[in-house]
Amino acid sequence: MNNDKVQHPFYESLQAAADHTLHVISQFVGVNTFCVASNDKVTSLIFSAFHRKDHLFDAGTELPFTDAY
Repeated sequence: MNNDKVQHPFYESLQAAADHTLHVISQFVGVNTFCVASNDKVTSLIFSAFHRKDHLFDAGTELPFTDAY
């Protein structure tokens, strides 16, 4: 079998992967807000955010770790 033309579902950036993930999740779960974030147990950096109605924060926002979930 020749695997030379196999396409891998990689994204150009973490931002693109996060945006796509939130788009897919939003179609199945009916909550207001989802986000993809990274944390160091002190601060959470929001990479991407989805808000159905109430807008809570933007991508790029840094939140205290305990407030980010």
